[in-house]
Amino acid sequence: MKGLTPYNMKIVAEVLSGSSYQFSLLELLGSKPVIVDCGANIGSFSLACKTQIADCQIIAVEPDKNLFAALTDNLRDYDSVTLIQAALTDRNGTISLMNGKNDGVANSIFKGEMVLENSSTIVESKATLDFLTNIKQRYQRIDVLKMDTEGAEWYLLDLPEDILADVGLIYMEYHSADFFPLFCHKLHTTHVIHNAKIRFPHRGEVAWIRKDLITAEQKTYEIRPQQ
Repeated sequence: MKGLTPYNMKIVAEVLSGSSYQFSLLELLGSKPVIVDCGANIGSFSLACKTQIADCQIIAVEPDKNLFAALTDNLRDYDSVTLIQAALTDRNGTISLMNGKNDGVANSIFKGEMVLENSSTIVESKATLDFLTNIKQRYQRIDVLKMDTEGAEWYLLDLPEDILADVGLIYMEYHSADFFPLFCHKLHTTHVIHNAKIRFPHRGEVAWIRKDLITAEQKTYEIRPQQ
């Protein structure tokens, strides 16, 4: 793969191995699923999806120019791939992307311990609501939403419920202990947590699955009080 760095290599290995995201869940989707990879980095998540389902439609978003160049090289030989160089925020225009202390993996539009506040780049900004609405209008659906945007997952809280309600699988790395319960509440009527890896109170990887995709076999293992 192009774009590997010592810090990035461990993260890419976790993604490709399925340690961060359980790719077997993709088998629950229909044919030619539409997969939106937000915070695509150098493309490990998109590559894993293409390996699992060759005819999936990928829309991958990455703001960093160097990571985007590697992403482009790594997905060059695959069909049905759309690559967008931009940061997902709450507005359209431009925004300052602060560089990560180790490398581009930790780049963020938010201040924090992992970024260099005096080292940044101006990048294109896309409003998360407009971006996902346009994708849904163009493809009629979003089957998978992967969100690893170093804090920009907060803007998903602004989405109308119907945008997220139809998404079959939501894979996310979250970066705030305050965000996590708010997002769970937003999804509680349509999705359940299928699996999660909580690394710290403020960070973990979680997969939400739409309730109608839960297999009948899994439902038989539920334990409920007798009525």
